[in-house]
Amino acid sequence: MNLKKQKDPAQKDINFILSLLSSGKFTEAKKEVDNQIINFPNSSILFNILGAVLADQGQFDKAIESYKKAIKINSNYAQAYNNLGIVLHKLNKINEAIDNYKKAISLKNDFAEALNNLGNGMREINKQKNALEYFKQAIQINSDYAEAYNNLGATYNELGNQNEAQNNFENAIKVKPDYAEAYNNLGMIFSDQLKFEESLLNYNKAIKAKPYYEKSYNNLANLLSNLGKYDEATATYRHSIKIKPDYAKAYSNLLFNLNYKLDFDPGSYLLEAKKFRINCGPKEKPQTKYQYLENPKKLKLGLVSADFGNHPGGFHTLSTLRELKKKNFELIAYVPINRKDEFSHHFRQLFSKWHLIEKKNDKDVVEQILNDGVHILMDLQGHSAKNRLPIFMYKAAPIQVSWLAQGSTGIPEIDYFVGSPIIIPKNEENHYVEKVWRLPEITQCFTPPDFDVKINSLPALGNNFITFGCVNKLTKVNDDVIALWSKILLSISNSKLLLKNRDLDNQKVVNEIFARFEKHNVKKDRLILKGKSNTRRELLETYNEIDIALDPFPFQGNTSTEEAVWMGVPVVTLKGNRYLFHFGESLNYNLDMKDWIAKNEKDYVFKTLKFSSNIDELSKIRRNLRQKALQSPVFDAPRFTKHFSKMLWDMWNNFCKKK
Repeated sequence: MNLKKQKDPAQKDINFILSLLSSGKFTEAKKEVDNQIINFPNSSILFNILGAVLADQGQFDKAIESYKKAIKINSNYAQAYNNLGIVLHKLNKINEAIDNYKKAISLKNDFAEALNNLGNGMREINKQKNALEYFKQAIQINSDYAEAYNNLGATYNELGNQNEAQNNFENAIKVKPDYAEAYNNLGMIFSDQLKFEESLLNYNKAIKAKPYYEKSYNNLANLLSNLGKYDEATATYRHSIKIKPDYAKAYSNLLFNLNYKLDFDPGSYLLEAKKFRINCGPKEKPQTKYQYLENPKKLKLGLVSADFGNHPGGFHTLSTLRELKKKNFELIAYVPINRKDEFSHHFRQLFSKWHLIEKKNDKDVVEQILNDGVHILMDLQGHSAKNRLPIFMYKAAPIQVSWLAQGSTGIPEIDYFVGSPIIIPKNEENHYVEKVWRLPEITQCFTPPDFDVKINSLPALGNNFITFGCVNKLTKVNDDVIALWSKILLSISNSKLLLKNRDLDNQKVVNEIFARFEKHNVKKDRLILKGKSNTRRELLETYNEIDIALDPFPFQGNTSTEEAVWMGVPVVTLKGNRYLFHFGESLNYNLDMKDWIAKNEKDYVFKTLKFSSNIDELSKIRRNLRQKALQSPVFDAPRFTKHFSKMLWDMWNNFCKKK
């Protein structure tokens, strides 16, 4: 046979190379391809396979080159266009990837894989409805396409249709019973629906199907943390990180979870935060070329937050951002997710630029920050959900600041951590890798609701008993908190405790709360348990049923305390010994409610008994507390922003002096 006239190798030789590739023997596969190309230099099949080998080895640029050679030889090669699209997709060149998927489909209209890939591309550019159609087409062609069912489910979930999402995840599992990703997705659906047992079952099925699936361990740990099983959650997060040492999301979740632990150790927390920086940072030292104005009339503030909406982060930034916009600052937003709720529309108009960075990789976001000429880049989340802290490891701006975090980020490239005299005392500065910059009064200013909720008279006047209350996450209500609150209930006859949280829509959670109080001889008729609020107004109106709010610990309330006092309800809080355990003290101090700060647990009970016995004084506080709060540093945005503005300009001037 004349090899020069034959365009491609024999099928058996191609099958041999493909078997090497499917076995993960990339070096051997590449060697075999290189040998065959000597004899078949115009084989589009060989260049397509070579592209696949190079892509599997992470050599994406060379893979692209090889796929393009295959297409040059055979311009009707649908598989090569699809494979080229896959590599471009991995490089986050989504629009180019989409073009190649479409080309593949135009050449082969029953190409189910390319339709599935095109659907994923559409999801990346937030065209979920288009994505649905492509996934459905892929399934019409191949009714046993498990991956397409799973992707269809994920898209329905993004569109808020959990029933269709669940149906498609279950269809994926019917086709492929060991489909870990589909089990994991089902676990998240059930968790969101408060079906915790079903969620737990599916995460464990995902782990059984794929023992090294780090995402399932992370999600399982999230569920355990939410259920108050902090130690189990910690171990599970660590397992996830062991599988994937640069798993930034799991590190952040681990650090957030540690804050709930009663035996919290600041040294261990800081060590873990430093590990996050070491393992999740850029592989090479970044080369940043700043483009900021040297002598600005306005400082460009870059603000990175996923919380610009109906979220505590939004409530603690809106009024401040409104005031900053009036001053000599230009605000630029870098938004990991676009919130679409009744509060989110207030934010966009405050920014000169609004960059949605959800689908962008860290390097691209850093390049955008540099191009925007940002002077000060601020993280507004710490290790909370959807954060993009790894961006700060690139030192994307000359000054970087952590504001509204839960503790040190662990990132030394962040210059400052915003604190206050109470939140971060001098003797706790060693808990941070960042330099602590103290504002004189408080670290954040709360934005009052933009609607009115009437404050009713003291409930005890009509009830003839005291109602205590807590509208915090149940995760914060640990066994020590329950023991302390039980002492109070047993000390004050006929008193009741109202707890409100979405998790209380789960009957098993309700029964567990009853049982935990029963251990301390508190009967269920002393507890009022309420589930999810459909609106924020409904949540706030709950305070009209509460005489005195009780602050949990060590992870104390923040938004819940501010909303309580806005509704005229005073809060008993415990003086703490670390960052999040100082929140209640800081709020009550700045509200001029110092007498409501207990120095220890015994004092917490004593003060609660004392305040409960004076109905006239409680009624007076209820009538006056909202107005008092609005005039305090906790709610007074112009006052707070004056200090905040000075801090930012002082940071900039200090930087300029050191240049």
